[in-house]
Formats: sequence, structure tokens, C-alpha cells
Amino acid sequence: MEVITENRLKGAYIAQHENALYQELVSLNYARKANDTFEIDIYTTDVNKVSAMCRFYLYMLPIVEKTWNDWMQPDGFDREQQFFVIKDGSNYYLTDMQGYDYLRYVTKLENFNPEAIEEEDDESELIDRGTGLTRIGDHEIFENVVSNLCHDLSADGFSKKDALIFLQAFLDHKFDCVVESRKYLFNND
Repeated sequence: MEVITENRLKGAYIAQHENALYQELVSLNYARKANDTFEIDIYTTDVNKVSAMCRFYLYMLPIVEKTWNDWMQPDGFDREQQFFVIKDGSNYYLTDMQGYDYLRYVTKLENFNPEAIEEEDDESELIDRGTGLTRIGDHEIFENVVSNLCHDLSADGFSKKDALIFLQAFLDHKFDCVVESRKYLFNND
């Protein structure tokens, strides 16, 4: 049985702490209760078109080699995990078990290449480093501030695009202020 000990990879953790990511994951284009690969292959998810956080999470998931014939009768999965990536030949599939002991929802992943991720995905590395830094400060407070800000922006009529533009401009300004103050501190003769 594939058992995952890292809690932050489990669906329940994601649902509680990363609600936007969880909603994105459960909203992908899944086949439901499919028995055969041909039933699944028409339901695809392009990894390049999901959010950076979702892409980062997908590459962190365990990859299980498919050793069974019927997708509804897989061998030994931990129902608490919820999300797995399954490798079938050269194809990869994301499964969402939703607490069942079979692969309830499955989508074929397009442009998913776990061998190339370390070489090509600087964005995931930056997310990992940034997440590590926020955990040092207090990840829960950071998440609550960001969540509240997103809620307030949404309630004030900001679209996701408008909110991202605002946040980018705000972060650019703050980053420039930090860089300038560091120049002053370290170049003070």
C-alpha cells in the first residue's frame, strides 16, 4: 500500500490550509468512476495551464506505477491520501480518491514531466523557497493575511486579474523600498 507520511500532501490538510489550491484540484477535468483508460483519456488537464501552486503540488505528489487492469480496482491505495499521480507507460494521471478505496476521479495529465521538473521549473523552486521563508516567520499568520486580503479585494469587486495586478504593483513597490534601504544601510560611509 502506498502510504504518505507527509501531512501537507494529504487532501484533508490541503482542504483546511490551502483552500484555493484544494478547490482548483477538485475542479479539474476528471473522468468519474472509469474502468478503462479509453474512458479517462478524453478528460485531460494541461499542467502548464493550472496555477503555479497547483503545478508545484502536482510535482510533489507520489507517483504510483499502474499494475492493475481495471481502474476501479487498483492495488492498495491509502484512502486518506486522496491525490496521487499514476504512471501508465509514458502517460501520467492525477487521481482524486475522495475518501473511497478506488480511483473515483481521474484526469490525464498533459505536459507532465517529473524527470524534467528539477531542471526546468524555477517557478516551483521559488514557491518552495518562499513558502519556507513564510514558515520561518509564521506561515499561518501569512496565510491568514493573504486570505483576508484576497477576500476583501474580491468583496470590493476586484477580479482575480485586477487583484494580481494590484498585488504585483504593491510587492514591486515594497521590494524596491527594501532594496533601497539595504543600499543605504550597507553603503553608509
